[in-house]
Amino acid sequence: MNRKSYITAFALFAAIAFLFAGCKKGAENHPASSQAESLPDPVIPFKLTTFDKKEWSVAGVKGKPLVINFWASWCGPCRLEAGELQSAYLSLKDTGVEFIGVAVQDTDKDAMGFIKKYNLTFPSGRDSTGEIMRAYNIYGVPTTYIIGRDGNIRYVHSGAITEEILKSEIKKAL
Repeated sequence: MNRKSYITAFALFAAIAFLFAGCKKGAENHPASSQAESLPDPVIPFKLTTFDKKEWSVAGVKGKPLVINFWASWCGPCRLEAGELQSAYLSLKDTGVEFIGVAVQDTDKDAMGFIKKYNLTFPSGRDSTGEIMRAYNIYGVPTTYIIGRDGNIRYVHSGAITEEILKSEIKKAL
């Protein structure tokens, strides 16, 4: 293999690793896990004002499966998963599964631009204080939590998630 081939292979490996690892902005490096060992734990309650100025709360979806997606407009893997999340939301919204997007370390303007660019129609709001992010121990985005009807965390995914994984894990949480 010549030098150019090594460089190309390394760049490809680095790009793939970046996509699956998620983005970190001003955070310490903590070990990631796709499935937390201590599950199921109760969902951590929070309230959020969505970008369409509605009040949203975990308590308001009690008894329904819930997908909580932490994201940021500046995050490459968040851009990759946006269509997957939207597609899963559209195919599952009539089944009672609720979705909430939580923009972290972002501005309202950039977050709303992201929502518009990717045509996201599920509710989303910004964690303007970082309180929700800290409560959920978010160290990188995207991170997705799936909560069962019983209010317990059933699955945690760090990095870009696919519609296939979402549907599979939601089915297990029902």
